[in-house]
Amino acid sequence: MPDGSVHEYTTWGKAGTQVVGTIAITKDKQVIIAKQFRAGPEKIMYELPAGVANKKEPLEEAARRELKEETGYETKDELVNLGASYRDAYLNETSNYYLAINCRKTSKQSLDDTEYIKVELISIDELINYAKNAGITDGIAVLMAYDQLQSIK
Repeated sequence: MPDGSVHEYTTWGKAGTQVVGTIAITKDKQVIIAKQFRAGPEKIMYELPAGVANKKEPLEEAARRELKEETGYETKDELVNLGASYRDAYLNETSNYYLAINCRKTSKQSLDDTEYIKVELISIDELINYAKNAGITDGIAVLMAYDQLQSIK
């Protein structure tokens, strides 16, 4: 601790894990959302296309890969790095967020065995509303991209 005292804490997740998530927007300004069941809240949640970066995989490359695997969408444009956050004070991973514009459907989904993702397109205003009302798991990313989202819509 900063005062020199020692306390024991329980943390979870593998230390150093890098997670990537992308706010992906189509050419007609629709946000690409992944709807999937989550065991914690035991319900289907709206989420950004996201996942864990492979060891030594550049984070932007991982964000592009996860976007394509989970949704079948991709962009040729450069991704905007929105920054990183810690989603929980006891979680040993960093969440890195990106903004992708001009996304287009190029392939079918390529999901892992435990992924059951339904892709849905929503408006930017709906995305912001979901973030305000705890309807999306990565609300912090929406806050990080708020100014860009306002200028896009």
